[in-house]
Formats: sequence, structure tokens, C-alpha cells
Amino acid sequence: MSRSFLHRRPLVGLFAVLVLMSAGLSAQIPDPSPKPAPSPVSNVQEPAQSADAPAGAPAEAAETEAETGTSGGLDAEQIYAVLVAEIAARRGDLETAFTAYMEAADLTKDPRLAELAVRAAINADKTAAIEQGLQRWLELDPKATGAHQLGAFARIKASDHEGALLHLMRLVELSADDPDTAFAHAAAIISRAPTSETRVGLMQALADHFPDSAYAQQSLAMVAASSSQLEIADAAARRALELRPEWNKPRLFLVKLLLSSDKRGEARQLLEGYLAQSPDDQALRMLYGQLLVEEEEFSGARDVFERLLHNRPKEPDVLFAVGILSLQLEDTDGARIYFSRLYETGERRDEAAFYLGQVEERADNTEAALEWYRKVAGASSMDARIRIALLTAKAGDLQRAREILQQLRDQGPENAVLLYLVETEILESVGRSDEAMAIFDSALRAFPDDENLLYARALSAVKLDRIPVAEQDLKRIIEIDPEHADALNALGYTLADRTDRYEEAKGYIEKAYALKPEEPAILDSMGWIHFRLGDYETALDYLRRALERMSDGEIAAHLGEVLWAMNRREEALQVWEAAAKEHPDHDHLKDVIGRHRASGDEPVQ
Repeated sequence: MSRSFLHRRPLVGLFAVLVLMSAGLSAQIPDPSPKPAPSPVSNVQEPAQSADAPAGAPAEAAETEAETGTSGGLDAEQIYAVLVAEIAARRGDLETAFTAYMEAADLTKDPRLAELAVRAAINADKTAAIEQGLQRWLELDPKATGAHQLGAFARIKASDHEGALLHLMRLVELSADDPDTAFAHAAAIISRAPTSETRVGLMQALADHFPDSAYAQQSLAMVAASSSQLEIADAAARRALELRPEWNKPRLFLVKLLLSSDKRGEARQLLEGYLAQSPDDQALRMLYGQLLVEEEEFSGARDVFERLLHNRPKEPDVLFAVGILSLQLEDTDGARIYFSRLYETGERRDEAAFYLGQVEERADNTEAALEWYRKVAGASSMDARIRIALLTAKAGDLQRAREILQQLRDQGPENAVLLYLVETEILESVGRSDEAMAIFDSALRAFPDDENLLYARALSAVKLDRIPVAEQDLKRIIEIDPEHADALNALGYTLADRTDRYEEAKGYIEKAYALKPEEPAILDSMGWIHFRLGDYETALDYLRRALERMSDGEIAAHLGEVLWAMNRREEALQVWEAAAKEHPDHDHLKDVIGRHRASGDEPVQ
């Protein structure tokens, strides 16, 4: 390279100072032996947006310059070239920075200065300079994987896919001792391509050059999946598994791919087959446990996680999962054991303490529950203090409970709405519904049009038979959000149940049904409005569907009402009796059963 750039140096006085400082500078600059180049995924930046704030690579120049000396020290010319490059990079003058870094690389023979030149060129979006810098970098360090990473990135950016492929192939060849990481880096670089067709095509071309590599096929699968080309992803992962049958990554990938495609049955069958081949594989078993939880097979899921604990008895995440599943299965003794073991590990202690409080609360051990809740800190602390307030109110000290909630509002105003809702729940639980309504009014003055407050006040107003208030609040929510399915449903059901405005009610409920056709509460409302309109067969269909999706005392009460009206009283009694066994304390269900058994008459509409 011509030295003309250096001959145009300004500030002769500065040059003299640098000469005098050269010994000191060399003491600050460590050994120049090349380090592995960083992955372009984390370090390559897009071109700088302005000269005042150049993008990442040149802005790192000062830090990297301090790493580019030699143990014998730099001469004044070398120092000057490095400093000019650094100052230019800091000022956002990327073209000058590139030229100076290249000059410095020629002078020092240090490949890392060539790397900085390439990064400056990339940020300056100068194609020719990028190629020049890469060529020099590879001359100085023929095995520099970082050069091929940045080269591939630059070629993709320039839409030169053949050039990018050459760099990617060389990157993989230079990383033969760690092909998994090499192909992962290649996939990450390819993911920067602008279109899914380009990404998949480039990764496919790379995989074709390494036809016997399971790693290439798995990387292709991942790139294809992220580009929504699921058939290619499936085929590539299966090919990876053929090439390396015991490799877990494609196994887990295939199961998750099927789950994401809503092919749950096929995913489960495949996963169970893998587990039959590798029954003690921790990752497969963990995924199987998660699948069973999603399928609401809680007992089976707990068995899976308990088996994991045989090999890893102190694994925090597994202990937590088994504890939660035990609570779901209403096994408080089991939950107590697992959460206690979790607490003793020292990991996830706040969560363990909170759920131990839940365990003792369910077991009616109020003092023990309070003791655990008081130990909770961190993210779960507010939830724990809410539970303390609820238990304090339940014990009869309503004033203290409300003080706790007020303290929480003062400490965390962002949680004020939630805390107002808790306070109204407490007041309603002790029969002070009028005070609860006053709290709602106060809260809505502070947070006007808050949908959660409006919705909760509407439901409370229905209980107090203040239908105009409920109607007003629900209509306000619908004005704010016309697709608020719960508000549409609540308004429609209230009008159907408490007024004779059946056609109006039906309109609201049908809108809710169009938004959430599988929601049990909305199916129940659809059944109830058809019952009110005298269309018993249609009502029966909706209510059966609702009860199939959710066991609920009110839905069962409604279904029995319809059957009773159809003179199918034995069926009605069977529905009610089955529901009463499952929901023995459901007041509405008990009222309906008692009323019909006592009268023997058809229900009044």
C-alpha cells in the first residue's frame, strides 16, 4: 500500500509526542497473537446511521487497538496509523478509518487490524473495501474463521449468494473439529438474508456440499422452520436423525415442530417412541412431562417428573414442576414435600415459600401459611402479601387487611387497580357489598375507563340487582373495545337472565360467540338465551357442549332446567345430582335442585 496517506499527516507536534510516548504505549498493548474472531451474529453491526454515532465495529476500535501491539513494541509510524484509525472511527469517518486500519495492518502484519478494517468497510457499506480488507485479513491469517463469517455476511448483504456460499463452505471446513458450532454459525449468518426463499436456498446449498453431515441437515431444518417452510424442516430433521440416530437435537426439534403444527397426536407418538429407545434421557422425558401437562394429564405428568427426580433429586425446576402438579391433583402432602425440598436447595426459594403458603392455606393451617408468606421476597412478594391480607380478613381483622392493601398501593401505585379489586373481593366475602361498590366508585375516579374495574363493578352490580349500573359499565367497555368478548357475553347474559329483552341479549351473545366459539361461559349463554326464547333443542346442544368443556355448577343447573322444561326430568335430576357431587357448595345449583324437587312443576320463564 502507498504511504501517501502517512505523508499527509497533520499535527507534527503530536507526532513528536507519540515518538516520545512509544515505549509507554507498547507497555499497554498485549501480545498480538490472534484470538478467535467473534461471531458476526453478536458483533457485526448494520451501517452507521450517522457520523456522530457510528455502528458497533469501528466504535470498538479503541478497545481493540489496545490489543494489537507486539511484545517488542510499536514504532512511531505504526502507532500513528492505529491512532488515526481509532480517532476516525470515533468521529464516524469510516472511510478514513478503513484506510488507516489497512495501513496499520500492513505495517504491523496483525490480522486483527485487517479485521477492524473490514468492520469499518461493512459499516460504511463499501463493497470493494470489504473485499480488499477480507483479502488482506486472510493473507495475514489464512485460517481466520472470522474473516469467512464477515465475508459471508457481506456477500449476503450484497446479494452475492455464490460468494457467500464460498465463505460459508470455508468456514465449515476450517471448523472441522466442531461442526455443530460451525453450522450453527453459518445458519445464524444465513438468517440475515432478506427473504425466506434466500435463507432456505442458501442453507440448502450449503447442506448439499456436506451430504453426510447431520449437523448440516439439522441447521437446514432450523432455518427452514424459522422461514415457515415446515415440510423442508421436517425432512431435514429426519435426515439428520438418520445420519446420527442417537442425537437428541433433531428428536426434540421434530416433536416441537409437530406440536407447533397442531399435530399433537403424531408428536406424542413420536416422542413416546424416542423414549422407548432412550428411557432415561432427561431432555426427552422433560418434554414428555410438559406435553402431558398441556394435555391436562396431570397424574401421568407427575409420574414422569418424579422419575426425573430419581436421577436428579435436587433439580430445582423438576421439584417445582412436581410440586405444582401435586397441588393440581390436590395432593397437599405431596406438594408440601416437594416444595420443602425445593426450598432446601436454596434455589427458587421465594416461589417455594409462596407455594408452601398455598399448601398450608389449602390444609387450613392458617398460621403456617402466614409464616411461609412472610418469608416471600422478590417478584412473588406482592402476591404473598395479598394472601396475608385475605387470610387476615378471613380471621376477622378486616381493618388490618385493608391497611395491608393500602400499604401495597402506596408502595406500588402501578398495582393499584389489582389491589382495589382484591379489596372489593374481601368486602364482598364478608357481606359488605355496598362498601365494595363504594371502593369501585373511588377506584374508577382514579382510573376512569379501566376495563377491569368496570367489568368487576358490573358483575357486583348484578349481584345487588343494580342492572342499570351493570348495563352502563358493560356498554362502556364495549364502546372502548367492541371486540371485548367477555363484556359482550356478560351484557347479553344479564339481559337474558334479568330482563325480557331477549332479542337484544341474543345480539350481544352472538357477537361474543363469533369471537370465542369454544368458550364454555359463552356457550352457556348461547344455551340460556335459546332457552329463554323457547328453542329448547338448540339450547340443549349449546349447554351440553359447554358442560363437556368445563365442569361448572351453573352450566349444569342450566342444562337441567332445559331438560326439565322438555319433560325429561329424570335426565335433569341425573345432571344435577352428578354436578352436586362435584360442586357440593354451589349455591345456585342447590337452589335450582331444591326449587324443582319441591314443586315438581316446570320452571317459570
